Amino acid sequence: MTVELTNGQPGHDILPPSPSTASPNLTSTIHAHLKSITCLAFSPCGTLLALGSSSSHISLHSLPSLTHLHTITTSHTSGINDLTFSCDSLYLASASDDLTIKIHSLLTFSPIRTFADHTSYILCLAYNPTSTLLVSGSFDETVRLWNVSRAKCHRVISAHSEAVTGVCFSGDGTMIASCSYDATIRLWDTTSGACLKTLVHKDQSPLGGVVFSPSSAQLLATSLDSTIRMWDVYNSKIVKTYTGHLNTKIPITAKLTRFLPEAAQSAQEEPCSAAVITAGEDGKVTLWDVQSKKVLCQWMAHKDTVVAVALHPSQKIVATATVEPECSVKLWHFPHTTS
Repeated sequence: MTVELTNGQPGHDILPPSPSTASPNLTSTIHAHLKSITCLAFSPCGTLLALGSSSSHISLHSLPSLTHLHTITTSHTSGINDLTFSCDSLYLASASDDLTIKIHSLLTFSPIRTFADHTSYILCLAYNPTSTLLVSGSFDETVRLWNVSRAKCHRVISAHSEAVTGVCFSGDGTMIASCSYDATIRLWDTTSGACLKTLVHKDQSPLGGVVFSPSSAQLLATSLDSTIRMWDVYNSKIVKTYTGHLNTKIPITAKLTRFLPEAAQSAQEEPCSAAVITAGEDGKVTLWDVQSKKVLCQWMAHKDTVVAVALHPSQKIVATATVEPECSVKLWHFPHTTS
């Protein structure tokens, strides 16, 4: 595995081509020398970047130098589909096609918990805010809730009629959202497991991922019709729609971020407080203003499909990953501007 450092090389094919659009700089590239990277995650402390791959390996790199720390090669026996760090950055949970979830200690780089109750590929997982619970979604159409300290399945929810592609907790941990290829989003009470609400768009496109807004009053969902939709949770209606990227085959979760290119902020009549970012099968990454839905920035990150995007928790850094044969991870930094 090699890392290339690049001195401020800008992303190319920036859209729209206007003086107010800020482009990110490519600062480093990781060539994995493995099979395709499938998922990325920054640690909450901001000092680690984890890479999961279809080869079943998990690679850990330290920031800001991207020094390779360790590659976990003996934990899973099949490809990794999702990774998530505990809130204290001491543990890393992984979901795999081998039907298991494993929690790894980042002190010993070895698994300390294994959850193996799913009956098919595990596609997604997430910690609750205190990292005492894990929620997972699987091709077996269930959502499962795991008690981390007791190392057992806390609840099985027959959640959907097709594969579960995305799961997340609300900000206070009282609700779980799940989405599926069956085109539905469902909200679940964490304590009882009861279904609180079902959200369905009229086009009924398969869904790729879901994430709560910081207030948990909205849900951001991606679908395999190249569209991202923001749902009002309480009124069960779509309040924003973001288009302009290509996503028809591979489920990719959109992210919400508070950081924005400063030049893009200054171009707005009213400075925006949040942005939506996601990636496409055309190799591009797109950043939208949440409120105006204006494309703030779009750049060609890779030559092929971008399969994963991760946002640094405190810095203006975006990590992107692509498939074979390029099989690389790139770090992009939005530069500071002067007024």
